[in-house]
Amino acid sequence: MTDSSTSQLVGVAIPTLLELRAAVLTSSAPEAAVASLRDAGFAGGEAVHAAFERWLAETGEPSSEGDWSRADAGSLSIEDFGGRTSRFFRDAGWGEVSFQPDDTEGVAIVDIVDCWEGSADGGLAPGCHLTTGLLASFFGLIAGYPVAVLETECCGGDGTRCRFVMGNAEVMNAWWERLSVP
Repeated sequence: MTDSSTSQLVGVAIPTLLELRAAVLTSSAPEAAVASLRDAGFAGGEAVHAAFERWLAETGEPSSEGDWSRADAGSLSIEDFGGRTSRFFRDAGWGEVSFQPDDTEGVAIVDIVDCWEGSADGGLAPGCHLTTGLLASFFGLIAGYPVAVLETECCGGDGTRCRFVMGNAEVMNAWWERLSVP
């Protein structure tokens, strides 16, 4: 019944994801667990991207310029893309999501207030590991090249939001080095 080339998106309750996350984090070495969660998030990016493209076509909203024909993410202006991406993820239960490019740094920033994953850290390898992997896959498909994602703030660490910075590998390596230097 299902074509193997068709992406599938199945709704899974947040409590289920949090239990699976906790099980992975407590059953293996922390670094291996974090890598596994990021890989799992990345694996779901294609299905979320396909759902986003379908959602864009189904919402039938015109762009900010009044153009009704723009039904795919690649043809949206950066403002329309940011607004629609934010609404899509918010409506899917990810929290209050905002997307903004930072042209001076060559990155894009995604902030999530009330992030489903960050709010449940419970002391186990804090961070939004599934979310980081999924954002890398999702935005890489939008950009048409590999995108690296770095979580720079997590609401699980008593913050108010989770912040993800993303860009190409070279730019993100520079960010990592800048953050790692004491």
